[in-house]
This record gives sequence, structure tokens and C-alpha cells, in this order.
Amino acid sequence: MALTLDFTVTGQEQIHCASCEQRISNALRRLRGVEDVHASAQTQRVQVTIDPTQVSAEQVRAKLGHLGYEVTGQRDWGWRLEVGG
Repeated sequence: MALTLDFTVTGQEQIHCASCEQRISNALRRLRGVEDVHASAQTQRVQVTIDPTQVSAEQVRAKLGHLGYEVTGQRDWGWRLEVGG
């Protein structure tokens, strides 16, 4: 069963352009279990569809952190999941 995670960039480092969007997408797709990624400079959101049996929300958040992005997240069924420090 796929799960969609919805992260919002909240820190100083922002998604500025299409190259930033592509960098995020490429990095997250390298994680086993990531099925789809959509990063938006316009909304400062990153939506990631994962197989939760292979990768966790925390692993995705950690990868975003490694790229320099501080984020909070919300799962697709509506309750907030705080994944930022």
C-alpha cells in the first residue's frame, strides 16, 4: 500500500527554481521505496509517495535535511506528522 507524505519547507533554505525541484526529486528517488516525488518552488511543498514497508517518513525527512531543507510534514489522510526538529 502506497502512502503519500506532504512536506512543507519551513527553514531558511527554500526551493528556488526548477533545478532545486529536480535535485530534490533525484535525491529522494534514490531511496528504496520512494515511488513518486513532486517538489514545488511555488508552494514550497514536497509530495512523496512511498512504500512504507521499504522507507519511512523519517528517512525521507532526513534526506531532505541532508539536502539542506528543514521541513514539517502531513500525511495524506489529514493528521499532522511533525518531522522537523
